[in-house]
Amino acid sequence: MQKLSIIALLILLVSFLNKENNEFALHKINHDYLKVKTDLYVCKYEVSNLDYRSFLTDLNNSNNYEDYKFCLPDTTCWREKITYNEPFVNYYFQHPSYNDYPVVGVSYEMANKYCSWLTQKYNLESKRKFKKVIFKLLSNNEWIFAANNGDTTKAYTWGSGFMQNNRKQYLCNFKHTVFVFDSTTKIYTEWPASDSISLNNRASISGPVKSFYPSTLGMYNMCGNVAEMIEEKGIAKGGSYADPAYLVRIASEKSYLKPTADIGFRVCMKVIEK
Repeated sequence: MQKLSIIALLILLVSFLNKENNEFALHKINHDYLKVKTDLYVCKYEVSNLDYRSFLTDLNNSNNYEDYKFCLPDTTCWREKITYNEPFVNYYFQHPSYNDYPVVGVSYEMANKYCSWLTQKYNLESKRKFKKVIFKLLSNNEWIFAANNGDTTKAYTWGSGFMQNNRKQYLCNFKHTVFVFDSTTKIYTEWPASDSISLNNRASISGPVKSFYPSTLGMYNMCGNVAEMIEEKGIAKGGSYADPAYLVRIASEKSYLKPTADIGFRVCMKVIEK
């Protein structure tokens, strides 16, 4: 069944990518990357479905079919035993409605191939700002610095320890839960929140990469939305829409062994030669 889904996705994407014009855009790099340190620029957003499809489009147009097939997202990651997510299996990655949502279902190796492609494309541009750069996943220390802007006292990127602003708006995409006390067992149990504010002010899955509130530095969704793979293999930072508030802190980490629906990635640009 999984093999059939992958074949169907491959056929759909080849047809879809042939119609798309998602060429590498230098202006997008210049606009979307913020200077964090002297030689380090970090993208304000998680890599989106549209960004990643641009990468696949170029591989396809360059007849690099081996890498193209290797880098196809595993959309079956949306299948869970306790929820019905079949529409996301078929539409989340390729449908235009989800263009600006973070790409998920990708492996550590696929994320690194995307970074290598970005490096090659940028360094061949005649109008590039820097002579030589490397695009890569952030290291753990780089990710933390970009998230807290050098302030180690921050629990979340927006500076306060609260999940809402003074207008009762939630500041990131996370799993809303409440603790219910069981008088028989004398134990608090965590349950999904069902209050109207929570239901009307959150996403049931990931949200667009430019959503909720930016950090004090201008980064979006470093806390919540999707957890982000870092340079250290098997570790994702910042928590996701599937994690409660205490697991979407800057310090939060989760481990992974395979592509999942709640882990994506963010890219940084390291300047090698100005």
